[in-house]
Amino acid sequence: MPIWKITDAGPVRVAETKLKQEKLLEEHLEDWIVANPDLLAERLLIIGRQVLIPDTKERLDLLALDPQGKAVIIELKRGGLKDPVDMQALRYASYIAKWKFTDFETQARAHLGGAADASFNFNQIFESFCADAGVDQVPDLNSDQRLIVVGAEVKDKLGSVALWLLEHKVDIKVIQIDLYREGEALLIQPQVIVPLPVGPFRDVGRPTGGDPSRPWVEDGRAWHLDKRCSPQTREMLIRLDDLVRDNFEVDGPRWDQKFYVSYRVGNYNWLFIETTPSTLRLFFLVKAHTFQQDDIATRLGIVVFDKEDTLAEKLSLPSSVQIQNRTEATDRICIRLKEGFDLESPAFLALMKEAYKASAK
Repeated sequence: MPIWKITDAGPVRVAETKLKQEKLLEEHLEDWIVANPDLLAERLLIIGRQVLIPDTKERLDLLALDPQGKAVIIELKRGGLKDPVDMQALRYASYIAKWKFTDFETQARAHLGGAADASFNFNQIFESFCADAGVDQVPDLNSDQRLIVVGAEVKDKLGSVALWLLEHKVDIKVIQIDLYREGEALLIQPQVIVPLPVGPFRDVGRPTGGDPSRPWVEDGRAWHLDKRCSPQTREMLIRLDDLVRDNFEVDGPRWDQKFYVSYRVGNYNWLFIETTPSTLRLFFLVKAHTFQQDDIATRLGIVVFDKEDTLAEKLSLPSSVQIQNRTEATDRICIRLKEGFDLESPAFLALMKEAYKASAK
């Protein structure tokens, strides 16, 4: 698709060029993506460049993680994307599938400059990345692998293979890079070719039958109230929802997650409520070091949740509180509410108001 520049004389088409024509190499593509992974139309944490695969002497171009914890193999080609690229990417994915947490940690340490830094904490970096991407429950690493293939021109054969892989549940994305020159400036236009863009109007007028395999998406409110909660926690959740909506300006409730109901402030889930038959677990995202868990326990008449307790001890606790440090800038207050907790108490509402003021918005 061409790019047009609007001038006083009317639209003028910007001249298209090629990476080869501009004497640009694959390493230039790598530079651009490492500098801003958003070029690939999603949030990615780049943890490796020209990654050497042990025992094979092969190197993959870029290795990344996505907010779901999947390993993302990124292969770049300056010219047209031809047949061997897909097999090469699949081969790399098969290698990376065998990696453990420590392998990713070692690779990230080398790439992100932490090789000689004793304070380097890969887990904290990954958790911060997930939090910034809006993910509340940090996933396990390498639960699956994905492929992103980037090049100047997608050949029909590669497109056909990529679509077949998608149909067979292999997560692959193909991005075509179009390059333009305007004077001294180069303009880049990435286009996702596979999967094909979904038309925003294709479902207009179509009856919705829902997805029987994901009832929380079809009717999340009924899912949480009737399937996730017991009669006791159901009533608590209804009262708590009223309390939040009556007192705070939030975007929510959002019912369409399997395990929790969320309320957003700005770009973050300020509060999400994990629903279970025995407890409601409230998680408030707040600025770091604003609250002390002993103080909250005293104010609300609850106990401190000690992560060192045995599972039996934890399950037998009454309502409790724990503060988890998420990033350098944020903490998460976790309050586990059991039957009998007074949701109408002034102390609880006051704490919620303080947490709202301290939200990471």
